[in-house]
Amino acid sequence: MPRLLISIIGLACLLGLLAGAPAQAGDPVAFSGKVKKVLADKNKVGIKDPKTKKRFTVVIGKDSKLEGYSGIADIRKGDQVSGAYVVTGKGLYVVTHLKKE
Repeated sequence: MPRLLISIIGLACLLGLLAGAPAQAGDPVAFSGKVKKVLADKNKVGIKDPKTKKRFTVVIGKDSKLEGYSGIADIRKGDQVSGAYVVTGKGLYVVTHLKKE
């Protein structure tokens, strides 16, 4: 009986950890914020989340959909944007879509 109880508690703890886990590679993550920096030569855009005040960098890939922009060269510092990205196995945030607000 104690083994069964320990197994059940262990399984419950594992499920609790998985429920609160951060986004895994391939899971889309929604974002919004203000463009702080554009590195067009590296296809990177720095964004600051207005709620958390945290900065993060997204990569504009060949399959990224841009709404309100014809390309990365049109994105300007100060633009308000929203969209989603996926985290690659290498830890890069690759944009699936980016919309100018």
